[in-house]
Amino acid sequence: MSSTALVRCFIGLGSNLNQPLQQLNLAKQKIAELPQTNVLHCSSIYQSKALTLDDEPQNDYLNAVLEIKTALPAEQLLDALQQLENQQGRVREKRWGARTLDLDILLYGDHKIDTPRLSVPHIEIENRNFVLLPLFQISPDLNIPGKPGLEKLIEKNTDQVLEKVKEFNG
Repeated sequence: MSSTALVRCFIGLGSNLNQPLQQLNLAKQKIAELPQTNVLHCSSIYQSKALTLDDEPQNDYLNAVLEIKTALPAEQLLDALQQLENQQGRVREKRWGARTLDLDILLYGDHKIDTPRLSVPHIEIENRNFVLLPLFQISPDLNIPGKPGLEKLIEKNTDQVLEKVKEFNG
């Protein structure tokens, strides 16, 4: 794999069904096995309350962020991540519903992408501490195109409580 073709990306991982810790560990392993892709850094695993559109109770989520370098084009990376979600039992019944695995492309280099299938930077990146804190942990100087620094974004979301569960060793 040519280093000139590699793009630095950040992938958000989340799970609140079917042994979430095992789901995240398997997803990390499978992302590392994607063609032309290397995992560079892993955040700790954080626990957060589920975001819901209704009052239906859900288990807490486990979340983490991976920093990768890949030569896969953005939509091809999205296809690969969605295939991993499906392999791990992801069912898309309703928005913000419980799930075995959620994999989001948070950042794809410094690219801005807005297609029917993919929005990068992730459309909700600035509103989610369960993404911002892990990003800050592994890349505190990261610049999100069109957004203020990570510290300012984290300060804006102090109402979202996170608990660091463990290091991501899977």
